[in-house]
Amino acid sequence: MAERSSETPPHEMNRPQVEEPVLPKVTLSIKSQDGDGIYYRFPRGRKVQFLLLEYCKGKNLNYATVVFLYNGERIKTSKTANELGMENGDQIDAMVHQNGGGRASN
Repeated sequence: MAERSSETPPHEMNRPQVEEPVLPKVTLSIKSQDGDGIYYRFPRGRKVQFLLLEYCKGKNLNYATVVFLYNGERIKTSKTANELGMENGDQIDAMVHQNGGGRASN
């Protein structure tokens, strides 16, 4: 029976240890069309899509029907808060798509 060793394998001994920097969290608010605001502390290095999904889950909204805006522009959900330049106290606007508005048929 082979024994497992807790020692570092030889091929990994010369590999430099790379420590990823720990980015602090950012405090953001998401404001709905009715004026309700919810505050979140969110890791700067994580994709904002996770935050937006959590918001929709908490508000019982379909993620596909909500548009999120930051500084008046639609948020690219593949970006991180750091990549979007978000700072503490920044606000994201949540807009729900509305269908209809056309003329009613008789």
